[in-house]
Amino acid sequence: RSADRGKTFQVTTIPVQMGGNEDGRGMGERLAVDPTDTRVLYFGARIAGLWRSTDAAVTWAKVDAFPTAGTKPGGKEHEGPRKEAEARMDLLAREQATFEVRGELLEESVGALRTAGAQGRLGIQGAALSYAAYRAVRRRHGGGLRDVADAVTRLRAVKDADEIAVMRRAGRVTDEALAAAVAGGLVGRREIDVAWRLREEYHRRGAEGEAFPAIVAAGAHGAQAHAIPGERVIAAGELVVIDTGARVDGYCSDITRTYAAGEPTDELRCIYDVVLAAQLAGLAAVRAGAHGRDDVDAASRAVVDAAGYGARFGHGTGHGVGLEVHEAPGLGRTRGDELTAGMVCTVEPGIYVEGLAGVRIEDTVLVTADGCERLTTSPKELQVVD
Repeated sequence: RSADRGKTFQVTTIPVQMGGNEDGRGMGERLAVDPTDTRVLYFGARIAGLWRSTDAAVTWAKVDAFPTAGTKPGGKEHEGPRKEAEARMDLLAREQATFEVRGELLEESVGALRTAGAQGRLGIQGAALSYAAYRAVRRRHGGGLRDVADAVTRLRAVKDADEIAVMRRAGRVTDEALAAAVAGGLVGRREIDVAWRLREEYHRRGAEGEAFPAIVAAGAHGAQAHAIPGERVIAAGELVVIDTGARVDGYCSDITRTYAAGEPTDELRCIYDVVLAAQLAGLAAVRAGAHGRDDVDAASRAVVDAAGYGARFGHGTGHGVGLEVHEAPGLGRTRGDELTAGMVCTVEPGIYVEGLAGVRIEDTVLVTADGCERLTTSPKELQVVD
């Protein structure tokens, strides 16, 4: 994605396979060279880019593919990964190029950078690197390391037209998969079985898989905002919180709906109505120029506070979504960002009553000049699913 935030360089990113297994785990290494260098390499979760910056222009060299480290069809090992990586980096140093890096992605790429002359301070996203990966980067680079996580993430905050089109598709796939997963009813099913059905539906619709492990939490379990689906069998009369999202072409979607597994009590309906009103208030506050904390979070939180449940709404109202399911902008209780047209974020207030139930309603939305476009459009009125 091209992005220009008043800086002297631009960034472009594309989805890539960074190794790991079929469901996408083991793809978290991220790497960047300080943008003040003339050669810049950046790896993120499922994205990569190479670019050069000069006083006059920026040239982009995209990465077409990163095969699973060390293997190719037929199980044979890649030959000469270091020489190939060095040759490609040499080409990049002279002109815009499209190339493929093979072998141990992180180590070989850092070694190629060093060979190509990029021996200054190296930028990393520290939270995404294991200690072993950090040591490998430090060993192969030989120079200083600097955590540039926040700066790199913010360069991706405003999406371009191509990214928005993909995220609309991700939203549609998420809506369809969620509807299919609950269509057979919820009473008598285990939480973990509903979560598994969601994964099946994503793959059936051509998604790469889940953007994150789904939350399916029934009854009192739903009072845990980040509950892990378990063997618990969903009982009649319980509320069921389902938080899920598809990953399509590298981009994430995120939705939460709370269902009634059979007819709920008046108390549970009341809590649901408060959360729905809070979510609608938050959505109404989203627009270019609004502030994630002072406007959006405040609007949702005011509704919950007025209903007497303020102490039971313990998380921020939203977060940015893109190549990662949690990225800029922020829409939290204590910190937030000014929203800009083209940003994609969530609005997801909740109420969690220990020992009883939880309710959360969430949509992924695109920020526009005068409001927002919902990218997830599943019904939000309380649905009773036997």
